Amino acid sequence: MDQSHFEPVKIVIERRVRPGAKPQFERWTRSLMTTASRFPGLDGSSVFDFNSTGDYFILLRFASQAHLENWRNAPEVRALCKQADAVSTATDRRQVRTGLETWFALPSRSIAPPVPPRWKMALVIRLALFPQVVILSLLIPSALPMVIRIALLTAAPVAVLTWVVTPRLSELLHEWLYAARTV
Repeated sequence: MDQSHFEPVKIVIERRVRPGAKPQFERWTRSLMTTASRFPGLDGSSVFDFNSTGDYFILLRFASQAHLENWRNAPEVRALCKQADAVSTATDRRQVRTGLETWFALPSRSIAPPVPPRWKMALVIRLALFPQVVILSLLIPSALPMVIRIALLTAAPVAVLTWVVTPRLSELLHEWLYAARTV
């Protein structure tokens, strides 16, 4: 069987809240997260709220494609997804990816290129992450409890990498990232 079937997988669901429906949407989001937490293979979840636009990004990480499909096909999840339409609209940008390539989607390109080599993705992420961690470690007071410091040092860079830095770097470094592999 294909080894990628056993790799961790992420799904990013983007929703735009209908005017005046934010409280109902947030209740729906809590229900979705509670339901997802009961499924085997869920490795974590995050909800990113961009208040100024009404856009929400829901990220669910599963241990494998099979775990994601089990969650997706469950009757209670299908019912919840239908309920979301009453309080929000879906975008066309639902993504399911495995590994680091989750951060290397190029929204400006209609045809997705093959996945860049992992070493190139790791290098770009390291170059983008390092300055953020250095700056944040200087800005976040050392008097805070370690768990809170670590939460801040990881949450902010992941969000910035996912929606700001990596898409721009992917576009800027496109020729190098997606250069034909030599054997």
